[in-house]
Amino acid sequence: MATYTETLSKLQEQTLEALKQAQATQVAALTTIGELVSTVPTFRPTAGLDALPTFTELVDLNAAFTRNVLEQQAAFAAQLASIFTATQKTVAGTIDAAVAQTTA
Repeated sequence: MATYTETLSKLQEQTLEALKQAQATQVAALTTIGELVSTVPTFRPTAGLDALPTFTELVDLNAAFTRNVLEQQAAFAAQLASIFTATQKTVAGTIDAAVAQTTA
């Protein structure tokens, strides 16, 4: 029988694989759309459009934000783990003491 950690790890692997497949589908669709759009006649951009960020800049900005969120979540998870570990030790000590008293 698989442990909780093994089950969680397998679920994470399956989730990442499903995400990878969904992303590949989106990339393929956007590539096709990009090819179709390349056949559209050119137009003159209005003033101010050149001030908009490029898609690459937007991707970089969003990737940086995602990294920051993940770092913050990792720190939060570490804090929670520390709290639960300390609590678990305290509870285990209390239970051990109670068991020792009842068996003495």
